[in-house]
Amino acid sequence: MTAKTLTLLLLCTATLTQAAPNESLAEPKNDFPCPDVIAISPCVCTQVGVKLNLDCSRVTSDNQLAGVFKADFPFNNFSMLTIVADSDAPRINIVSLDADTFQDVSFVNIHISHTNLQFIYPTALDKSAPRLETIIVTDSFLELFPFDLVDYAPLLTDLRVFRNNLIHMSEMSSDTLMYLDVAYNPGLQYGDHTLKNLPNLQYFVANNIELAHVGENAFYENTKLVYLDLSNNKLETLYAGSLKFKSPIETIYLNDNNIHTVEVGAIEGLGNGYETKLFMQNNFVESLDQKVWEPVFNSVAGKLRTFVFDGNPFECSCNVLWLVSNSEHRRTIARGTICENTETDILDVDVDFLQANC
Repeated sequence: MTAKTLTLLLLCTATLTQAAPNESLAEPKNDFPCPDVIAISPCVCTQVGVKLNLDCSRVTSDNQLAGVFKADFPFNNFSMLTIVADSDAPRINIVSLDADTFQDVSFVNIHISHTNLQFIYPTALDKSAPRLETIIVTDSFLELFPFDLVDYAPLLTDLRVFRNNLIHMSEMSSDTLMYLDVAYNPGLQYGDHTLKNLPNLQYFVANNIELAHVGENAFYENTKLVYLDLSNNKLETLYAGSLKFKSPIETIYLNDNNIHTVEVGAIEGLGNGYETKLFMQNNFVESLDQKVWEPVFNSVAGKLRTFVFDGNPFECSCNVLWLVSNSEHRRTIARGTICENTETDILDVDVDFLQANC
């Protein structure tokens, strides 16, 4: 190394050393198009292509979150808001989203999970409503959610509010909503026709909400419905018309309820789709009454289908002859349905004996 080169290196080092203190006192440079990094801390703004995302998973209070949105935002339209903690981590300590929490900032997608959130003010998401496509607020303590937001969110396709403490779901109207998940909200109440104005609803998940009643034609207007989960509830009777479909329904979960009575016409329209799976295991149905169940089995004959009745206290005698003597019906019912009086699978019942003695 020449003396001239060494001198230049020493001069550069001295210049950087002298400049460092001045740099540390300078105002942070905005990460355009994101807001000032310090001003929105602990939230983090990122740009992905032409989209802006905001991750506020490190906020520690309602006031801190609200303070973030009082900063200067060069652009107010974000693609994603994330406030999520891992399930084994401490909950994020936000309790309420107020009317002015987000100021004029809007989001296309909102994902909030594992928080102490209890309330979302009725107008808290109004600025986002015209752009909203997805709202996921889960594993929190929500008692109130503005379901009427669905009515004025013309792009909303996905609403998930499972694992909360919601007690009421109001009637909604939307031509775009396709996925609705309200599971694990013990005691959640909603009207018989809450879903009737959701013509494009494809998935409705409402397990573990202590549901005790399904009204007549509750899902008849949901002409695109393919997946219905009402498992692990408190249903005792399936009333006439309560599960009547004109949709291409594919999967119905009714398992782990207290169902002991199924009225004639309770289940209709299962054959509208290409494939049907009906899960009725772990209930209290004692008999597959022919006048109740034969039309249901007939409706799916010749299609891909599986009916599961494991864990019901079936008595199998002449009452099942209509079923076990029909090859199409035998292909429909899943093996594992045990007759309590014979301790054999229903598919192993002696058909010849029944035909000779019934």
